[in-house]
Amino acid sequence: MKRLLQALGIAAMIGLVVVLGVAVERSRSKDAFVKNVAAGKLPAAPALDLPGLSDAGHVRLADYRGKVVVLNFWASWCDPCEDEAPLLASLSAEQQRDGVVFVGVDSNDVVGDARKFTQRFGLGYAQAHDADGGVKDRFGVTGFPETFVLDKTGRAVQWFPGPIDADGLRAAIAKAKAS
Repeated sequence: MKRLLQALGIAAMIGLVVVLGVAVERSRSKDAFVKNVAAGKLPAAPALDLPGLSDAGHVRLADYRGKVVVLNFWASWCDPCEDEAPLLASLSAEQQRDGVVFVGVDSNDVVGDARKFTQRFGLGYAQAHDADGGVKDRFGVTGFPETFVLDKTGRAVQWFPGPIDADGLRAAIAKAKAS
């Protein structure tokens, strides 16, 4: 009986170590994407397949391979998101002529509020709804807004941790086109 209890105790300790190791690794991999982008390493963007905010099917990042993509994470309750929304609407219309695709990801938000936000600011490009923030977490997004510019192969060439500026975004798009 004593040996059985010792074995069970050891098994429980091993189990806890494994669980802790998995949690640490998940945390590292979540942060790895953002850290690699910030370091200029051009990592491949994580998969994104979410319901469309307008109930019109799904928004899949893979559907935009072959195009430069501006991927913006936002929420309707975010004041800086409101500040940058008119600029994103304007730049998306400007860049659409050159084949650049804008994709918005509304995260940790109420669908009705998010829909009103996109209508109010004229965000006519694809919008996805990340209800529980799971995709946001895979990208390593920790605040709103955050924007990534992806090249035609889906690699991230630039990360904007906070509101974008027009010149910075245009430069990042040019970089993505050249890569």
